[in-house]
Amino acid sequence: MRLRACSAVWLALLFLVACTGAWGQASRSGTGTVTGHVICQDTQKPARFANVILFRVPGQVTPTPNTDGTDQRAKDAAFKAMMEEQYSATVVQAQTGIDGGFVATNVPPGDYYALAAAPGYVQPRNVVQAAYDAGEDLTKSISGVSMVHVSADRSSQTEITATRGAAVEGHVLWDDGSPVSDATVSVESATKKHKTLPPQFGMIMGFSMFPPTPGLTDDRGHYRLSGLAPGEYRVKATLPMNSHMTFSRGVLVGLGQLGTLPMTVYAPASFHQADAKTVTLTAGEERTDQDITYNLNGLHTVSGQVISAEDHHGLNHGVVTLRMQMTKRLRAAPASTQMGTSP
Repeated sequence: MRLRACSAVWLALLFLVACTGAWGQASRSGTGTVTGHVICQDTQKPARFANVILFRVPGQVTPTPNTDGTDQRAKDAAFKAMMEEQYSATVVQAQTGIDGGFVATNVPPGDYYALAAAPGYVQPRNVVQAAYDAGEDLTKSISGVSMVHVSADRSSQTEITATRGAAVEGHVLWDDGSPVSDATVSVESATKKHKTLPPQFGMIMGFSMFPPTPGLTDDRGHYRLSGLAPGEYRVKATLPMNSHMTFSRGVLVGLGQLGTLPMTVYAPASFHQADAKTVTLTAGEERTDQDITYNLNGLHTVSGQVISAEDHHGLNHGVVTLRMQMTKRLRAAPASTQMGTSP
C-alpha cells in the first residue's frame, strides 16, 4: 500500500511537471522569467511540446555585405564580422507542456520577440523573413509577432499564437508510373528572391526545429511539405546522380558523384525552371495534387572530344559544361557537368 501511495504521488508530480514545463525552476539573480502559452490559431487549442523562442530585439541590424569581386582577405574579414554579429544575439529557448504553457528562466533583461515553432505551422525564420521582405524595421515590433519586456528579478507574461502554414503534397513518379524513392522535394519562391536576413538573425534558423523543406519521398514516392508561408512557389524534386563511395578496411577512401550534377525536375514534369507550373498557396491551404514526373524521354546524351587549340591533340582530363541558351524567361544556368575527357 505504501509503495502504491508513493507511486501515485510521483505520478502526480510528473503530471504537474509536464503541465507547467518548469516545476522547481527559478531564475538567477539579475535575470528575469517569462511565462505564457502557445495557442494554435486554427484550432484555438494548446500547442503541445512546441519550441518557444525568445529572440532579443537587436538595437541595430547590419545588412549582409556583398563580397562579390573582393579579394580573399576582404571576404574573410567580412565573414568574421558576420559571425561576430550572429553570435552577439541573445536567444532563449523553452518548450511548452501538455497545456501549451511554458516558463523561460534566466532571461537577460531587454525586449524580446516571442515566437513558436511547431510542426505544420509557419516557422519563426519565415515569419521574420516575410517581415524583412516587406520592409519592416527589425529593430521594432514585427507584424503578427508578440513582444515581451523582461526586467531583472521579475516575471513577465506573454501569449503566442502559432499560425497554421500551407502545405503541398503529391507523388514523385517515373514516366512509367513507378515511384521515385528518396528524392529530395523542396519549394522555391516564384515571385521574388528573399532579401538576405541580417547576420544578427542567423541563429533563429537553428531554433526553428521544424523546417518545412526539404523532404524525402517514401517508398511510394509520396511527399508532403507543410508549414509554408502564403505565396507563389515552384515545387521541385532532386535526385543525386552517379553517387560513388569506397570503403577499404574500415576507412573511407572515395566519396563523390563522379562530376555529375543532381537531376532536378520541376512540377509537373519539366527539367527547365522556366517551364515549371507554379502553385499559389493561401494561409493554411492544403494542395494535394502536386505530382512531379521524371520524363526520361526528355533526357539526351551529348558526347564528343575535347582537343587542344594549339596542336589538336586530345586532352586526357578536363571539365565539360553544358549551359542552356539565353532566353527572356531564364538566364543561363548549368545543365550538366561531365568530369573527364577521352584522350
